[in-house]
Amino acid sequence: MSNLKFYMNNDLSTFFNDDEFAEYHDIDGQQVLAIIESDRFNERPKDPAELYHLTNGIYRSSITIYVKSADYDKPVIGQRISVDEEDYYVSAVSEEAGLLKIIATANEA
Repeated sequence: MSNLKFYMNNDLSTFFNDDEFAEYHDIDGQQVLAIIESDRFNERPKDPAELYHLTNGIYRSSITIYVKSADYDKPVIGQRISVDEEDYYVSAVSEEAGLLKIIATANEA
């Protein structure tokens, strides 16, 4: 009889299939099968006002990376990662049921 982990791994294999949802991405120099939701541009915070004026025209770009835990080591918050030759910083990371969810941000002009 199969257990829940067996079924969950089969489900992950369905989503992390390059014929379905996932694609190979260069993450920190290694080709990793991942699902990436990209690009939400958010204007920089307006408080304090002086900092807002100094950074006028700079936006924060964020991506969410889904990757199997077995395929990529769990990063730490604040760690710099390179995704398809673009540099980001990890702002949040969680791991559940064999899946890593990494939220990474970068400043864009």
